[in-house]
Amino acid sequence: MFGQLLRLSKHSIIYGLGVAVSQAVAFFLLPVYTRYLTPADYGGLEIFQTTLSILSIILVMGLTTALFRSYFNYDDEEKRKTVVGTVFIFLTGTSFLFLLVFMALAGDFSALFFGSAEYTFYFRVIFLTLFFDVGIAIALSVFRAREESKKYAIFALIRFLATAGLNILFVVVLHKGVLGILEGGLIAAFLLYSGLLRDIIRNAKLRPSMAELKEMLSFGLPLVPAGLAAWIMTMADRYFLKFLSTPTELGLYSLGYKFGMIVQVLIVGPFNLAWAPFLLSIAKEKEARQVYSSVLTYFALVAIAVALVLSVLSKELLIVATTPPFYDAYKVIPLIAVSYVLYGCYFVFNPGMLIAKKTKYAAAIVGAGAIVNLGLDYLLIPGYGMMGAATATVVSYLLLPIGMFFLSRGYYPVKYEWGRVAKIFLAAGLVYAGSLFIRNDSAIIAGALKLVSLLGFPLLLFAFRFFKPEEIQKAKEIFRAAPGYVKRRWAKKGLFWRRK
Repeated sequence: MFGQLLRLSKHSIIYGLGVAVSQAVAFFLLPVYTRYLTPADYGGLEIFQTTLSILSIILVMGLTTALFRSYFNYDDEEKRKTVVGTVFIFLTGTSFLFLLVFMALAGDFSALFFGSAEYTFYFRVIFLTLFFDVGIAIALSVFRAREESKKYAIFALIRFLATAGLNILFVVVLHKGVLGILEGGLIAAFLLYSGLLRDIIRNAKLRPSMAELKEMLSFGLPLVPAGLAAWIMTMADRYFLKFLSTPTELGLYSLGYKFGMIVQVLIVGPFNLAWAPFLLSIAKEKEARQVYSSVLTYFALVAIAVALVLSVLSKELLIVATTPPFYDAYKVIPLIAVSYVLYGCYFVFNPGMLIAKKTKYAAAIVGAGAIVNLGLDYLLIPGYGMMGAATATVVSYLLLPIGMFFLSRGYYPVKYEWGRVAKIFLAAGLVYAGSLFIRNDSAIIAGALKLVSLLGFPLLLFAFRFFKPEEIQKAKEIFRAAPGYVKRRWAKKGLFWRRK
């Protein structure tokens, strides 16, 4: 079992590096954004990026996930290439047709969200970016299916470097503001698409199969409502804040959300990239249920640890990374971080749904969460602004793992280690509660004291006897073997000279 978990961990870590690097542009450029944009400008940028996200969900049609299911149905490489080619040709064609329609409607989008045609060109930039993003999504899905996580990370790094460099050029040097950020994203997407196109064609058979397409659409299309509902839970509060609160509240919430979303960037996103193909690849093995059970425990341990660090140090992180007008954004970080831990647990519980091909029920689960989110946004945001939005987010995200657990249990029951998971949440809760009493006028002193308080998390886990003897023994073996492993790897690359 440890071998399977190490395999999952290996690809999750590599994907993590790729995802972290690709998302790091948002944090790397925070000092730039907060000095060259106002909170209101930042809120406007969020509207454009949010629109790009929702349209991407619609255009992909769930086929990047369906690709995995069809891909693993075959051992024959030619049939796998047919699956890839079918997805590539279909999505390229449909996304091009949608591009033409959206370009014609760009003025209407501008009038809807900003009350004038002033931002028509801005929307045309993101629509063109969307076309390239669909092609990129196909190529990255093929990397995941083939477990080529290193390639995935390399192309993510390329996109990060291109986006960061172009944004600095357009915002700092050319003073193009929000439009410069969008144009930088478009150029970076075009460069990445151009670099990936050859790889897509090499792994695809450009003769689409209508039978395969029908099968994949029946699997993938039910995921679109689920994806839209997930988008509502993630992004709809931006629109509520825009129309029911103030531009400043929207900007502060958007910034704080990005920090809370580090849990998604570092843990949930990378894990989910590796998790879907992994769980399907071992589904027929005898120890599959035991592996799935252990994954929840270890996922919760790592995700909660990251969320705890963000929550405890939220105020100090904002002081270091931004300017005074943005400091109040720290208040929403703990709630958003916890929301993404719950979101990750939702994915951990989905083996039963995927194995039994019951993806249509995912829409019902996420849809219920989205309805609750919309209702709470409407009720809470007018009176409580960004804190109302954050509260709505965490409550609605709690419904997802609960619903997925009961759905999957009906088709593929797994005995999870609930007692150990409860100890993780209890230890984190106690440490966070204790950190609230740490206050000092000096951010440096307060930050140092809070860092020390974080040591209480592993100490409490030991006190609660969370760790099993075999886990401690395995950790010792890995720790002892690590230096020799690293030295051997480096020696292969000529980084060490062997003594004669």
